[in-house]
Order: sequence, then C-alpha cells, then structure tokens
Amino acid sequence: MTEKLLSFLFLGILLAISYQLAVGLIYGHFFPASQQFQTFWYVPLTAVPALLLGGLAWMLGFYRKAGWADLAVTLILIAIVGLTVPASYSCGLGCF
Repeated sequence: MTEKLLSFLFLGILLAISYQLAVGLIYGHFFPASQQFQTFWYVPLTAVPALLLGGLAWMLGFYRKAGWADLAVTLILIAIVGLTVPASYSCGLGCF
C-alpha cells in the first residue's frame, strides 16, 4: 500500500502542476478579460483538479474499501489541490 501512496503522491503532484500550467496558458490566451472566469475561478482551479485526482486515486485502487490508506490519499489530495491554487486567488480572504 505504501508503494501506491508514493505513486499517487508523485503522479498527483506531476499531473496537478501540468494541469495548472495548461489552465494558466489557456486562460491567458483565450480568456484574459473574462468576468465569468474571474467570478467562478474555483471550478477550474480547485473542483476539476480534485475530481481528476480522485479519479487517479480510484484508478490506483483506493476508495474501494475503507482504510487508513484512503484517509491518507484524501489528505494528500486536499494538500495538492490547496497548494497548487495560485496566490492571487488563495489570498482573497487575506494573507499574513
């Protein structure tokens, strides 16, 4: 199970960074002045990566039976999604 956790961690970070780069390039090229994208920023930057990482976890065999590994994967998923949100959006409630 440890090997699957390490695989999820590595692939999750790699795919999350690739996804954020792709969304940033698409946004900068096609939607730089879109008010809708700025209003609903959380959908492409948090909801979609969380669903994709959840699908990756499912493909690796997690969430089939409840156990400690599922909790660990969920915490890793939350950390990856939370840490890949750009600072301009995550500081909307105030930064220290």
